Amino acid sequence: MAEDGLLGKKLQIVITDANGTVLEKMPEMLKWSVEEITEEDKKYPLNEEDEYRTVHQQGFKGSIEGQEINEAYDKIVDMKIEHQRKTGGTLKFIIFTTKIYKDGTIQKYKYPSVTFDGYSQTADGNNKPMTNKINWQSINRERI
Repeated sequence: MAEDGLLGKKLQIVITDANGTVLEKMPEMLKWSVEEITEEDKKYPLNEEDEYRTVHQQGFKGSIEGQEINEAYDKIVDMKIEHQRKTGGTLKFIIFTTKIYKDGTIQKYKYPSVTFDGYSQTADGNNKPMTNKINWQSINRERI
């Protein structure tokens, strides 16, 4: 069982072709979030005390955010645009994450078929770095 306290995390985005062959690995990202996507069905039968609830797993979503320290955000957006112009389709990515806990427990996950949207870039002016943010969504999460 993992002990409380996360020592480190690592997020790697990998660009693949339709067959899953790795084309390019992006530099490590610094700030990211992940959230489960679910849908629930509730039923309240007449003359019964209990309700019925079913929760359906629909994937995961989150965002990646950070300051302008590498070209990864722009590369993702440029590759999406180029792929859509050439094929009319949506470019898929893979995200790999690693979490390391105080007791040495390591958790690694792979998020396949990732699509990105909602890219934004903000600047505070003067000599402050730009901040990038992009949203992502995956159909599943696989422990590796």
